[in-house]
Amino acid sequence: MKKTRIGVLGAGAMGSGIALAALYADHEVTLTDSSPEALDRAREYAVEHLSRKDLSERIQQLNISQDIGALSGSEVVIEAAFEKLELKQELFAQLDRISPAPAILATNTSTLSVTAIAAMTSSPERVAGMHFFNPAPVMRLVEIAKGASTSQDTVETLVQLAESMGKTPVVTGDSPGFIVNRVARPFYGEALRLLGERVAGYEEIDLLIEAAGFPMGPFELMDLIGLDVNLAAATTMYESTYGEPRYRPHWLQRQMVESGTLGRKSGAGFYEYDGGEKRGTPPKAPETSQESGYVLVSDGSWAPELGKLLGQAGYTMSETHGDLPLAAVVVNGREEGVRDVVRRYDRGLAPNIPILCQTVDVDLSEVGQGTYHPERIVGFDGLFLAAGNAATLVQGPDLADEIRLTTTDLISSFGKQPVWVEESPGMVTPRIVCCLANEAAFAVGEGVAGPTEVDIAMELGVNYPTGPLAWAEQLGYERVAAVLDHMARVYGEERYRVAPWLRKMARQKESRAV
Repeated sequence: MKKTRIGVLGAGAMGSGIALAALYADHEVTLTDSSPEALDRAREYAVEHLSRKDLSERIQQLNISQDIGALSGSEVVIEAAFEKLELKQELFAQLDRISPAPAILATNTSTLSVTAIAAMTSSPERVAGMHFFNPAPVMRLVEIAKGASTSQDTVETLVQLAESMGKTPVVTGDSPGFIVNRVARPFYGEALRLLGERVAGYEEIDLLIEAAGFPMGPFELMDLIGLDVNLAAATTMYESTYGEPRYRPHWLQRQMVESGTLGRKSGAGFYEYDGGEKRGTPPKAPETSQESGYVLVSDGSWAPELGKLLGQAGYTMSETHGDLPLAAVVVNGREEGVRDVVRRYDRGLAPNIPILCQTVDVDLSEVGQGTYHPERIVGFDGLFLAAGNAATLVQGPDLADEIRLTTTDLISSFGKQPVWVEESPGMVTPRIVCCLANEAAFAVGEGVAGPTEVDIAMELGVNYPTGPLAWAEQLGYERVAAVLDHMARVYGEERYRVAPWLRKMARQKESRAV
């Protein structure tokens, strides 16, 4: 793409980052803000980072001004002001006069309606969303959001501009939150509900989520973003969708914001910080030891990597009774007769032998009904057992100390840290990941973007280890739907209804397997 005259309105963190990304790409930039201090900081930021790349001469291509009228010669203007609809509408009404067609006007909004912003202009066809992610010079994703009247020429120009900056553009419809801020909502919302229900502490939840491959757990990430910023995004999503229960903000987060506990920027959030660095001691890795003996394992499908883990730890796996096993592991799901298998093992094994049962799509209390020795039954997350260095375990109210110790030793011998949590439908990691996949499926079904675009956006925009729909494919769409159905049964909430697109994929998978 040829060198373009780019205007950036707003010299905060996002505006400064967008201006720098444009300078890296050798475009000419005019940066405006009503605050001279913000402009000075933006210029210093550009000077510092350009010099690191031996591009110091490009500072000559940056013009800064307190006068919004300085944007009049720009071919593309990118607004990066505060996330308030009324403010953005007022600014676009001014930009419509200052930068008439054929100049393109783009908003960096992450959650607001592009259509509503464009409505304040005389030519809404030249208005679109161009949502960068923080830090803009580093993050590869840019969401190009089409308003109701946005022309294809406008979209194509912004796609080319993003590519010229080394970004990966993804085109999305004008839906609240676009792709990333919408699909990511369960990452925070379900984690807050788990904490509020006392299923686990925030440190345990972060540990389990990071073990699944996420670069940061939800609570540490909320601290980094700012609890006030994250709450504002959740509130905007909830209100703009007329109270969709999947986006309902949590009272715990609001309470923290009201107390001024905002995360890193305030020195404390869920964690405490010294100079921006998190306090605390990371958990020690469990001691591992080679074991011998055999483990009785059922023939279910809800712990796909269990055999590999047992082999690496030195155990022999058997699906039939033989000599006295060290433990029995039930990996059947609800539809695979999990309760019948547990009862059969309970009748046939000595009372001191632990029975570990996957409890992702079924509750431990439900599985233990009708058994002679409920004190030796332990729940575990089979879907994510092989992921990372932690494993989720659930104990019932009558769990024997000897069984807990034996189970802890067994999981530690896999090289994993046992994390004991309270009984909850979907447990921790499956609950969050399945809700992410479900939200992605809703976005696809509503035409916001295609499955590939959604996965790319989540991988590049928030560094997810796998796109949520690719994850659903790996786990099995039918299993994801089963987890959500289980949560809906227990909670009785619309929040956990299965997206029609996800249900369709699950049925197609089941029909192909027949």
